[in-house]
Amino acid sequence: MQMIVIKSAVLSCAALLCMAASAQDTPWTVRLGAAHVGFSTQADVKVNGALVPGADAKASSNTTLALEVGYDLSPNFSARFLIGVPPTTSLTGTGALAGTGTLGKVQYGPAVLSLTYALGQWGPVRPYVGAGINYTIVFKSEDAFISNLDVKSAFGSVLQAGFEVPLDGGWSVGLDARKIFLKTKATGTLPAMGGAAANADVRLDPLVIFASVGKRF
Repeated sequence: MQMIVIKSAVLSCAALLCMAASAQDTPWTVRLGAAHVGFSTQADVKVNGALVPGADAKASSNTTLALEVGYDLSPNFSARFLIGVPPTTSLTGTGALAGTGTLGKVQYGPAVLSLTYALGQWGPVRPYVGAGINYTIVFKSEDAFISNLDVKSAFGSVLQAGFEVPLDGGWSVGLDARKIFLKTKATGTLPAMGGAAANADVRLDPLVIFASVGKRF
């Protein structure tokens, strides 16, 4: 009887150890943090179909709350999906449009799907690089100097680099940068010019810096 109890205890401990190992080896990680979006904007602006020389625009930077879900495909490769609370950027005229002030505002939602490769462990730091695809969803456009402003949602490619520092209990802290190569189109009318039609090919190319706290589940 005593032997049966001992064997049962050993088997129970082994089962608990296996469950603990499985919990530690889970491939899922959730990260929550702040994402700063800084744009490198360039626009080719046309009015009634004619290119306006020197006309350009810039988009204001944003910081928003972001959530990333990660899944380890192997010890080195991980898939990551990042989304953020939709911020609003202000579009301001520059160059030949410098006197126009705010052209309009756009509320958008960035979503990035990427594949990263871990470069090993450098002391407590685990660096990685990656690439992926971005889809920026435009939820709302607000008029200002431009009326009937319509900015299109668009896809873009992504390059990524960052690092994580593992902590106890499956926690971690991380910092990474994602350069998004993004083009979109914008249209509207200009009441100050008698309702002339305006359109622009806009390169946004945002850099997203994501500082996060992660938990492996």
